[in-house]
Amino acid sequence: MKCEMIRDLLPLYIDGLTSEESNREIEKHLKNCRGCQKYYQEMTGEIGEDISISEEEIQELQVIKKIKKKNKRKMFGVLTGIVLALAVCVMVLFTQWYSSANSEEVTVDYGVRGNVAYCAIETKPGYSMEINGSSSHLKILRLRKTMSPKGQTISWEEKIGTEENPCKWTIEFQDKIMVIENGQLTKEKEK
Repeated sequence: MKCEMIRDLLPLYIDGLTSEESNREIEKHLKNCRGCQKYYQEMTGEIGEDISISEEEIQELQVIKKIKKKNKRKMFGVLTGIVLALAVCVMVLFTQWYSSANSEEVTVDYGVRGNVAYCAIETKPGYSMEINGSSSHLKILRLRKTMSPKGQTISWEEKIGTEENPCKWTIEFQDKIMVIENGQLTKEKEK
């Protein structure tokens, strides 16, 4: 039989689908033909000869492994650097968007108009206040940068009280506490 016919029949032979007569012819051909033997071994996964690897090829593989390991370390270093840079950027942006509310960062205006006391707190342009408390005791927690070109203003007005029961506002900043009674600054205490 010709090699082309044997190679066409080999898949069927491997699966056990050829007749006894075809099996004998295929086996007879495989004993005498090295090319078809190799083809059969490749199809069945059999390895006819040991593959030898030279010392030079082994050294080349070791060099390639070292290069890959070095590249992994470099990539890890680059990624670590990127993560650290991003963390620093986030911190910088956070401090630009939020700041502590010190008394110098806002304007406090107070006084008397007729028989009414007033008090107003205004941020610098582009900032708003985060506050806590009531209308008589206000704690300014922090300032936050906004997209608005204007600042934020909080104001109160109240009828002037007596000396025993004055109209009173306490404003607490990060650095000091201010007490305004009947439109007059009566107490200013550093923290």
